[in-house]
Amino acid sequence: MIAEGEWRAAPPRRRSPLPWLALAGVVATITAAATLVLGLGDTLTGPDRTRGRLLPLQAASPAVRATRPTPRSERPATPAPAPAPAVPLRQALLRLRFAVGQGVAAGDVRADVGVDLTNLIQGMLAHPRGDPDVTDLQHKIATRTREGAITAARSTQLHQILTQAARP
Repeated sequence: MIAEGEWRAAPPRRRSPLPWLALAGVVATITAAATLVLGLGDTLTGPDRTRGRLLPLQAASPAVRATRPTPRSERPATPAPAPAPAVPLRQALLRLRFAVGQGVAAGDVRADVGVDLTNLIQGMLAHPRGDPDVTDLQHKIATRTREGAITAARSTQLHQILTQAARP
């Protein structure tokens, strides 16, 4: 028994684990975000994307279109056309520059985009890198087409010119 006037020890207060759980959640969220931004950026590289650059959300997730299946025809399959002969990269870049100029004159390519592409091509002609140049141009043309700065027909023509470029 406790004598009068003596202090009695209070039972220890049980602390809530909530602050530690909240801190752990914040740390996990920051770690996940950093991993996505730093790690995912390098995995988005491909034949039409430059390394280390994340795409805008609109470009990264194209719109899904509902299509009806086409009825099968009973015609025999026609053979695929023969691939176009490869041309040297320099010649393909010169053709591309000319086609961009024609596109600007015809209104198929917006003027500022024409200047941008022409400057990019000029730099590639001065310091060619080969395959990375073709990939960068394909990505740039695809992006500008999605933005509406290049018509679909002109974009197809520009991509065909790049497809014919001989890759070292």
